[in-house]
Amino acid sequence: MSTKALCLLIIFSCIVVQECKGRETRGYGGNGPPVQCNKVDCPSFTVIHSEKEIEIRQYKPAVWVTALSVVQSSIQAGIDKGGEVLYNYFFEENNGFVDIMSDRGPVLMMDVLNSTYTVYYYIPTKYQEGGIPDPLDPDVVQVTLPKSRYAAVRRVDGEVIDNLVLSQVDILRNNLKRTSYKFATDPHQFTYVMYDQQNWAQGYEVLIWLN
Repeated sequence: MSTKALCLLIIFSCIVVQECKGRETRGYGGNGPPVQCNKVDCPSFTVIHSEKEIEIRQYKPAVWVTALSVVQSSIQAGIDKGGEVLYNYFFEENNGFVDIMSDRGPVLMMDVLNSTYTVYYYIPTKYQEGGIPDPLDPDVVQVTLPKSRYAAVRRVDGEVIDNLVLSQVDILRNNLKRTSYKFATDPHQFTYVMYDQQNWAQGYEVLIWLN
């Protein structure tokens, strides 16, 4: 089995065989990089406020790649469809014909607005200062993110199922209202982040970008 096929199988296995069900969902704040960043390249940020349920981060600008937004019926479908062309780019469909993918895959970030999903992949650190291969697909573009420097964040251990993810977003919003950082750039949008695509059901984050 090819590396690409194995990576896709790992990510999609919980959907196909439903073996991930039954895990308790736990949300919390933090203070420092997620533990997954010991093994994968992660975007750089500083925690400027931390409490039990949420944290506030200040992000440094970084290069990501993205493609066209997609309209899908679920968060997982948004990840699958929105990230498909980006996977192809990372697996040699670029002008250098090089495999950009790390063993555990790139950090995935996805903006969620109702049923519209926009997926981004984080460019590995070695390419952040230049030299990133250009995509062959014109729908794949390089962008500098985030557009807002600050984000409220809730870390979550649990399944990527819409009602569970959305409940964690609601908890994040309610806790954010109690802080001085309560003004979101878009009250209807949130961002989903997955760090380790080999253990995608074991940890992710929900973010609300702040003014």
